[in-house]
Formats: sequence, structure tokens, C-alpha cells
Amino acid sequence: MAKLPKLDTKIKSVTIYRNGAKIERTGSIELNPGTHKLEIANLTRFLDKESVRVSGRGYATIVSFDAIDTTVEVSGYSKLADLVKKREDLQKQLTKYQSELERVTRRMSFYTQVLDNSAPEFSRWIPAGESDVDRLSSLEALVTTQLDNLHKFQIKLRDDIEKVQKEIAILNREIDKFRSEVNQYEITNSVLVNVEAHKLGKCEFTISYFVSNAYWEPTYDFVLSEETTDVTMYTVVQNNTQEDWDKVNLTVSTASRRTATISEPSPYYISIYAPPPPRARRSMAKEMKMAAPAASGAARDEAELEELAIAAEEPLPDMAPQPITATAMEVGGVYVFVLPDPVKVPADGEPHAFPTSRIQLEADRKFFWNAVDFAEAIEVTTIENGDSVLLPGRARIYFQDEYLGETHLNLIAPHEKVDVGMRFSYELKVEKKLVSKSTEKKGLLKGNVAREYAYELTLKNFRKKKSEVKIMDRTPHSDSEIIKVEDRKFSPAPTKDELGVLTWEIEIPKEDEAKITYSFFVEYPRGQRIHPPLP
Repeated sequence: MAKLPKLDTKIKSVTIYRNGAKIERTGSIELNPGTHKLEIANLTRFLDKESVRVSGRGYATIVSFDAIDTTVEVSGYSKLADLVKKREDLQKQLTKYQSELERVTRRMSFYTQVLDNSAPEFSRWIPAGESDVDRLSSLEALVTTQLDNLHKFQIKLRDDIEKVQKEIAILNREIDKFRSEVNQYEITNSVLVNVEAHKLGKCEFTISYFVSNAYWEPTYDFVLSEETTDVTMYTVVQNNTQEDWDKVNLTVSTASRRTATISEPSPYYISIYAPPPPRARRSMAKEMKMAAPAASGAARDEAELEELAIAAEEPLPDMAPQPITATAMEVGGVYVFVLPDPVKVPADGEPHAFPTSRIQLEADRKFFWNAVDFAEAIEVTTIENGDSVLLPGRARIYFQDEYLGETHLNLIAPHEKVDVGMRFSYELKVEKKLVSKSTEKKGLLKGNVAREYAYELTLKNFRKKKSEVKIMDRTPHSDSEIIKVEDRKFSPAPTKDELGVLTWEIEIPKEDEAKITYSFFVEYPRGQRIHPPLP
């Protein structure tokens, strides 16, 4: 079969959807009058043949086109040979360094022996007047200098050997991976185009097709402040199509480390203590044998944590923010972002991020305090979305310059209110105190123990504006007939009380404080143990 004329094309634009992308290539060729069959070769094997479309400009007519599978020979074996040659060169260099290290070590041993022998000889020759003191001192200084220089050279050689050994190890992994992945032949796609040229001239062609091995997802930076929140959306693109997108016009379509977290207290159940059954006794030797691996594992964990801590201390360079000038459009609920400048997205399967949009939203700050588990209040920032949709994606949360953590956003509809930022607050001081604990005599008449508990919650607002606070605490809740929790008193009364889990929602004026007090009795038979123990 005769070779068909090749129509060289280049990817000019990509429209990427949430799952898949439309690729558009352009190319030109000069044709003589008559019928021609052109081949657009080496297209990705992942293209959807049914989606291929061909259009053009020029004095010609496109009669037909068709997408077919083609087989091409992979030229990757030359790269494998280059890797093997590089490894051989490094191994020769390693042998040279090791031989030099052995020579330096022998010379250091010789000079050390001379230095060790000179001391007794020096003390013996001086009294006998058989040696010049200055000459012996010069010899000792020369030997010491030589040893110092050889020691420095020895350290350098060891560093060079370690460096070459690491490079060889990396090459070994690359060679093994390459040998396991490379194929002699590869399946690609070609598009055959039948053209009827009316006269001699240049013809320009546009070829488009859909691929499924590409997608994008949004990530966000939320920068919180007192009254507003700046939201920057990034488009994170992954290209697995086998075709590099080099300087393409990209359109994005929406079509088809102490992080604070809020935890609410659970009901506080109390009951009669039931001791667990006694454990079977084991020999001390067996106990030691079982404990040894745990100790070893703990030591390994500490070592790994220390290595991670050292790595985490390495500072990262500051990077200038990229300008955001993408054009956004909305059609029928589908949002489209057109990046202003050509971008490069290699087919490496790695994420590549591009800033796409930035909006400023209104924010409201509220506070939450779980008085059961936390000695600090948590500040919660609530934003109200604007006219656009925020798609699901990862979000990094900052309060001004402070990094609060990372979370995952669900779909946020236009004008929906969402909590996005949580951090331990230093503008609201909270304190819980057990102010009274006493035993009442009335319980003694029934042979019971009756204890009263009284608590006080204090909240101080240091802000120069009022603060809305949600407080949660709990009183015991009995699931036993012989334990009674009664005579509960609150000031103010909680807005919610379920199984002893209490909720207050209050406002504290600026630079002011609020107090909540409550008390209760717990009565149970004398001699019984309560589980979990009461304060």
C-alpha cells in the first residue's frame, strides 16, 4: 500500500469538561487540482472515533473522512540504551572513587604510624643529643598537615561515592520501570480525509474529537477577614490523553496543625459499675515477649516522626500570585471559563493548576464552645455565596495570613450560606467551674447517697462588637432505675435539652461577659459504684 500524504496538525485549543475534553487541531497543506487522500497520523488511541469532525478553508471540498486504528513502532528502546550507558559510566566513576579512597586510607595509615612512632623516638633522642629538636618538630607538623588534608579528601570522596550510588539506584529504578512498561509497538489513531481540490492552492483543515482521559476539578483558597472572604478558584487539569497540550487555548466547562473542628457532646449515661472479668494469668516471660515488638515499633514510629519533623522544617520559597483575568460565562446553568493566555499541559497525568476566578463574599463570624471537651471557644466564619455556583472541591482556609487547614466543599448554590472557617478563638475567653459539690442528708434516710453538683460557665467577649455564641454542655442522664438525676436548675434556661445534652444560644455585648449556671442532684444506693465515675 502506497504511503498517503501526511497532513501535519497541531493542537490549538482544548475545551475540558468535568470528565473528558474536546480537542481541536489545525493544519495546512498545498494541494494540486484533483482528488487527494490525506492522513492525519499519530493521534491518541483514546479518541472517540464517532466524535471526529473535519472542516476546512480553501478551494477544495471535503468528500469524506474516517478514523482508523494504526500501529506504530515505538522508538523507546534507544532511550533504554541511553539509560544503560549512563549507568555504566557512573559505575566506572564509582570504581575510580573507591580505588582513590583505598589509596587515601593507606596513606593516612602510614602517616598515623609515623606520627605514633615519632613520640617515643623524640623523647629518647633528645636526652642523648642525637637529634635536632627543630627538625623533629617540623617533621611532626608536616605529618599532621598531611593527615589533615588527607582526612578532608577522604570525606569528599565518601560524599562523592554516596552521591554516585544514589544516582545509580535512581537509574536502576528507571531502567526496571522502562523495561516493564515499554512496548515494541503501540496502537494509535489516524484520520483519513478525502479531498477534491478545485485548483492549486493552500487548504487549511480543522480536526476536532472527544477524549475521555482528561478531566478537571476545582480547588479553592478562602482568605477570611473580619467582614469579607476572598475566594480564589483554581482549575486543576489532568491530561492522560498521550497528547501534550503545548500553548493551547484552554476553555473550562462545568458541564457533565491544629485544625479546629466542632464536636457536640454525646449523652452522659451513668449506671452501676460492673467490674470486668479477671484476665487469665500469663507468665512474665510471655508478657515480656509480647511487649517487645510494641516497644520496637514505638521506637521506629518516633524515628519516623523525627525524620518528618526535620523535613517539615525546610522553608519553601515565596511565589508571586498569578493574575486572574479568565472570562466567565453562564449558559443554562453551565459555567464556562476562558483562560486569557495559552497554557501548557503535558500528558503526564499530573495535576496542573491555573487560577480561574476570584470573588469577594460577605462573611459573618460566630462562636461555638463545647464545654465538655474544650477549654477554648471555636470561631466559625459563615459566608454567603454570590450569584455563581461553587462546585465540589478541596479548599484551603486562611484567616488573613494564618493557615487554618484544608477541607472539602460540597456543592454551594447561589446565595447559600455555608460555614467554611473554624479556628480556636483568642477573642473569647471561656471557663467552666465546678462551684459546689455536696452530700444531702435527705438521701441518708433512704439508705442512698444524694449529691448535688453546681457548675458555672463564664464567657468574656474581648471584641469591639457583639458576639453570637452557641454553648453546649451536659448533665448526667441515667439509664438505670436505681440512679436518679433530678432537681435540675438552669439560669438561663437552655434553648435545647435532649438526654441531658444542653444547648444555649446567646449574644454577648462588645467587651462584656455572660454567665450560665446550673445544678442537679444524683441519688443512688450507698455502696454502689457509678460508671463512669462522677466528679
